This record gives sequence, structure tokens and C-alpha cells, in this order.
Amino acid sequence: MREQLEESWRLKLEEASSRYKAATAQYRTMLAEQSVATDALMRARQAESRALAEYAQVLRTFADLTIHGKVPEEQPAAGSNGGVTVRQVNLISIVDDDESVREATKTLLRSVGYQVQTFVSAENLLNSGALGETECLILDVRMPGIDGLELQRRLNADGFRVPIVFITAHGDGTLRRRAIEAGAVDLLDKPFAASTLLATVESALGGREAVPGRT
Repeated sequence: MREQLEESWRLKLEEASSRYKAATAQYRTMLAEQSVATDALMRARQAESRALAEYAQVLRTFADLTIHGKVPEEQPAAGSNGGVTVRQVNLISIVDDDESVREATKTLLRSVGYQVQTFVSAENLLNSGALGETECLILDVRMPGIDGLELQRRLNADGFRVPIVFITAHGDGTLRRRAIEAGAVDLLDKPFAASTLLATVESALGGREAVPGRT
């Protein structure tokens, strides 16, 4: 029974992925054609966004089933925003100097209902005032200025406990061990699978501790 259910959702995931790829291809084709009307281009962009949201939701359900053993409901409950769960999370903050990584990660997390804000640097985050509302921090390791590990060290020194998920294109066993020993939830190597990031963020939020003075 479990194997049949997983296979069913695997097929749904493949179908959702195909629809998203098709919508993206259509939008990019129209974008390259200068004669396409603005309203038609906007509809194509909206179709791509809907396809991405559908893909992300199916991906999350598949991850819940295969990783956590949660049996999904076939239909979303009434008023559930089309199957996308609005989560009781103040903010997930993403800090990465690579714009493409920031935007892709933000799109994925928002598509499954998380509130997300992005920052180009650790300094940008610290100066924004958003850190006090951040419930999970997705943090690049190598960045100009204050790098990810240094930001983690400063937060620890200040007694500010927030779940940190590190992401890096330059990872190794030693780096991962350092980050986790200092309190990080995990260190994910770029490029990481969407299902891996979603599962790691969920784990981080489920295990967070209340911090005095924060709401």
C-alpha cells in the first residue's frame, strides 16, 4: 500500500514538473518575441507561476510521504489557498550574494506558504532590523565581508539563537562539522534538491527554541 501511494505521488510529481517546464518554455519563447502583447506575456508569466506553485506543493507532499511518512490528503481543505499551506512563521531570511540562488530559493519557499525575505550580505541583514523576526536563517558560507560562519559566531556570542541552514558550493566534511558543532541545523551543498531544502527547513522550524524577548 505504501509503495503504491509513493509511486502514485511520484507520477504526480513528474507530471507537475513537466507542466512547469512547459509553462516556463512558453513564457521564455514569448519573452523573446518582441511582437507579443504585454497582456499575453503577463498571462504566460502567471501561468508559469501557478505551475511552479503546483510543482512545489506536489514536491512537498511527496517529501512528506517519503521522508516523514505523512499520508497526504488528496484534496486541499476548503479555504486552504489552493493547497498551499500558510505557515505560522514570521520570517525565513535568506542571505546569499548570488542573486540567482536567492531568487530561486525565495520562489520555492514562498510557493509552499513560507514568508521569505532576502539579503545580499550579512551586513544587509544585520542593518535591516529583520533579524529579530527571523525564525529560520538560510545562510551562504562564502560571502564578501562577514561570511556565513562569522555571522553564526557573532549570533552565538550575542546569545541569539535562531536555526541556521547553511548552503555552499564549496563544502566538505570539515566545514559541515564546524557549522553543525556551532549549532547549525545542516549544511547543504549547492546545487541542492528542492525536497532536501524543504525537509531541512521544516526540521529547523520544528526544532526551534523560544528565545526570550522575541515574538
